[in-house]
Amino acid sequence: MKFVITGGPSVGKTTIVTGLQNIGYKVVHEIATRTIKEGKFLPWVDRQKFQAEVLRRQLSAEAAILDFDKPVILDRGLFDGEAYYLYDKLPVPNAFGNLDASQYAAAFLIEPLTFFEETEVRREDLTFTKEISVILEHCYESRRVKVVRVPAMPPTERIQYVMQQIEAIKKTQVTSVEQATHRAAM
Repeated sequence: MKFVITGGPSVGKTTIVTGLQNIGYKVVHEIATRTIKEGKFLPWVDRQKFQAEVLRRQLSAEAAILDFDKPVILDRGLFDGEAYYLYDKLPVPNAFGNLDASQYAAAFLIEPLTFFEETEVRREDLTFTKEISVILEHCYESRRVKVVRVPAMPPTERIQYVMQQIEAIKKTQVTSVEQATHRAAM
């Protein structure tokens, strides 16, 4: 059961993902940041090559997840890259139309904070973060992925909020043939 943590830069995604990992959730850390740190593919040099590489790696990482009945937290999901193509007004590769959105139980959209921390891999600003958040929400909702907004609040409260939402969503998910049969009979 895959849960995406999404949102613009500097909203606290990694803090939430790390917090969930520290209490026992399996996680897949953000691939885009790792790719930038390697230095071979950079979004400010060639957005299309960068996004293609991130998508390739994201597909590989998600294909390796074998915990179908337990929550796995993804620091960004497959459709985050599409949002960046749309923001940059670049043609969206056909590959995004062929991706399976049904694998996601929900996407948690982390709402922007009141400040922005620039780093060596983060060159955007708060205005960009707010704009890309709207596009990210659209990319997931347009594929019928449940989007849960996570408001700005202290990190521990955000982690608790996400955990509560995961538990509520888990109760609605079918994870076995027996559950599917039972629900179909009702």
